[in-house]
Amino acid sequence: MVLRSSIVFSVALAGAPALATAQPDPSGIDFVTIGAPGNTPVDSSFVPPDQDPRVIGRGGVVYEYRIGRFEVTTQQWCDFFNAAFDRPADDRLPHLIPPTFWGAVSTTPNTPGGLRWRVPAGNEMLPTGNISWRMAAMYCNWLTNDRGNGREAFLDGAYDVSTFGLAPIGYTDQLTHHPGARYWIPSWDEWLKAGHYDPSKLNPDGSVGGWWRCGNTSDVQPPYGPPGVRVRASGLPGPDPDGPLAQANAGWDNITFPGYSPFSVPLGAYPTVQSPWGLFDIAGGTTEWTEEALLTSGIWPTARLFDGSYWTGGRGLDLLNAWGGDYPGWSTFDFGFRVASAVPSPGFSALGVALLFSWHPRRRHGGSHAMDRDDRLMLRSRRMARGEC
Repeated sequence: MVLRSSIVFSVALAGAPALATAQPDPSGIDFVTIGAPGNTPVDSSFVPPDQDPRVIGRGGVVYEYRIGRFEVTTQQWCDFFNAAFDRPADDRLPHLIPPTFWGAVSTTPNTPGGLRWRVPAGNEMLPTGNISWRMAAMYCNWLTNDRGNGREAFLDGAYDVSTFGLAPIGYTDQLTHHPGARYWIPSWDEWLKAGHYDPSKLNPDGSVGGWWRCGNTSDVQPPYGPPGVRVRASGLPGPDPDGPLAQANAGWDNITFPGYSPFSVPLGAYPTVQSPWGLFDIAGGTTEWTEEALLTSGIWPTARLFDGSYWTGGRGLDLLNAWGGDYPGWSTFDFGFRVASAVPSPGFSALGVALLFSWHPRRRHGGSHAMDRDDRLMLRSRRMARGEC
């Protein structure tokens, strides 16, 4: 059950950079366009010598693309799950497991034997956890197929679900989306650029365009805590009447802030805290899947990379050089994602786009823990490269 707070937070979109304007889309997702193709990748100055260097040389993207301003919301996931589950019990789809950490509640299905949910007023923008990489891929299939109800709408389009399976070492899942997909899980390079690259950043040498260590258009980590509450500026999160207002829904819980719950904070509740492109909640909400496959011995795909800090995660997870990896069938409480998409072709409106084509073990803080049935034989190995606070 999702914990609720009696406090209602407004979601504001003020202050987003003009270069990343909102774009109505038939998917219902608020997309922004990420421009500056051919940007400079991350250099070694962002990674201390004793930390994992994987991010060095990454984040350069040579094309424009779109990405969600927000992580997938409760309302969006409820629409998806109603389409997937409100069908006869003998017509269930693989890999989909109803979440525990979201804002929807059960309701009467339209189809005998089906399952259905509704979203109480005020819960539409709550984050959705318990999303495995495979569920995210099926959501992109559904969007690519115009949100259809037939089984085929969920099983291909961006990713071929028939490839999803367990290998002797790792998994057999399709590694990247189909070239003609209209929606997909962002690559790590796409995610990094949208969260941390600033085409307007002035550098000491007089050049323009560069990287920020954190997803709040700053090299200083945002203070963690409930929206509207004054908190410690650094160190362990906690109340401080003389401190700054909290800027991220990460690293705190109802013990450090009695009377509040991180799971009741909607996306966009920190309206002045954005990436250079206007993305909200790079720090906080859920940690976000990317399409990046992590290989064992450079050969066998054994995990998918995720990035960004999450509800109760510790400090350092939202830094540019922090990342993690896990098996694509796992759907624990802290996993979510945001959707990437192609930029509409010139001459077409956005509404017409639907017609176009040191690794460390990570400690959990409780919550629902679910996985595909066929994956239960695989020994889970979560990997995390942590940044320094």
